[in-house]
Parts: sequence; C-alpha cells; structure tokens
Amino acid sequence: MEELFPYELRLPLAPYRFVWTGEAAVDCQTRRTEAFSEERYTHADGTVVIIRHYAADGSFHLLSDRGAIELVDNAGDYHSPNPVSVVRLP
Repeated sequence: MEELFPYELRLPLAPYRFVWTGEAAVDCQTRRTEAFSEERYTHADGTVVIIRHYAADGSFHLLSDRGAIELVDNAGDYHSPNPVSVVRLP
C-alpha cells in the first residue's frame, strides 16, 4: 500500500542545505534502490519526513506528513551572497 503525504516538494538540481525548523527527528532509516536513495526521518510524535535523492539527475523529492516544507532559493537569486539554497524541514 502506498503512503500518502499531504506535503511534497520537488527540488531541481542545485546545492541545498537541509535544516530542521523545530525538533529534530528521533530516528532515521535509509534505503537505496536503483532509482534513488532515501532517508526517512521519524519524529517523537510519529510523523515522518522523507528525503529522496535521484542520482540520475541530482534532484531531490521531499515528502512530509508533519507540515509544510519551505524553500529559500538562494541558488536562483544571482544577487544572494550565499549561493546555497536552504530547505526548512518541519
């Protein structure tokens, strides 16, 4: 059975830094397939944040049932002094 996540974000190829906006996860499980590698973070309240990295094109796919995922797109802003985009995980 496929899991459903109300919050989802697909990130194009760019440098990213992932940060937690609240409490960090209490458990992390990793999985690798031919198509992607996955980090599954579980929080104390049972909610989940998943980060998938697709090696073929370097993109990321984020899924969450914890809350909205926020992107600060510094890489797309040529005037930004910091070229690394920040992804704020719930």
